[in-house]
Amino acid sequence: MRNMYNAASTMAELQQRINLTSNNLSNQNTHGYKARQSEFSSLLHQQVDNVLDYDQGSPRLTPDGIRVGSGARMGNINMNMETGSIQESGRALDVAIQDDNRFFVINGPAENGELEERYTRAGNFYLSEQENGDMMLTTNEGFPAIGEDGAVVLDGDFDDVSINQNGEVEVTRGGETAVEDTLELVDIPNSRILEPVDANSFAINADELGQPIEDVLADVAPEDANLYTKALETSNVDMGREMTQMLEAQRAYQFNARSLTIGDQMLSSISNMR
Repeated sequence: MRNMYNAASTMAELQQRINLTSNNLSNQNTHGYKARQSEFSSLLHQQVDNVLDYDQGSPRLTPDGIRVGSGARMGNINMNMETGSIQESGRALDVAIQDDNRFFVINGPAENGELEERYTRAGNFYLSEQENGDMMLTTNEGFPAIGEDGAVVLDGDFDDVSINQNGEVEVTRGGETAVEDTLELVDIPNSRILEPVDANSFAINADELGQPIEDVLADVAPEDANLYTKALETSNVDMGREMTQMLEAQRAYQFNARSLTIGDQMLSSISNMR
């Protein structure tokens, strides 16, 4: 029965939407997280009981008959790149980006085991001690933060370290403070080329790129960084909106499941007819 095939295909796509919404809700408190939004599109439509020799002179623009769909599928998953609210933390290594489409550059493991360039909005950085005693600036997951000449690595004999509004890493040694590196920031206006890797970092999607990577990334000068120090950007997940979408998807899933049940009962009744 056609309605059973339609219901089954739609239920599979609705489950993806429920999973997507659940992921948004679970990352509500993840710094720098960007909410994912799903868009659905209809599958192939068919014309049933089509009259081929309908009157071409009539005002009707489509043939007679019943137009029947084949269910729905998830067309796109888009990211809401709006800036989240700023939450002060008081930590010297916390910085929040205040401009849309701007990212910190970090390194993360690629599929081949090597490091690849990634981008994140999460500015909660930490110091990780290396085998030689140096201190590397890393993300919460331990990935290196990138500066002017690669990973930000500092000599371990310092008294204090902080990041200012220009993304400059200020290190105090013996009572004197100096800038020893600067965090690399880039602007990526087209968010469609970004592919989520984990909760708050992204990689470039080569399939969406379509041009040299240098043409889609714009380096940000330190004087234009516009960072908010001792603060973090919260996620931009709207709890009310996500809960509404969750309820809508669940109701639609239940409706299609009921359609399957009714179809099965109808087939059973037909099979038992004498």
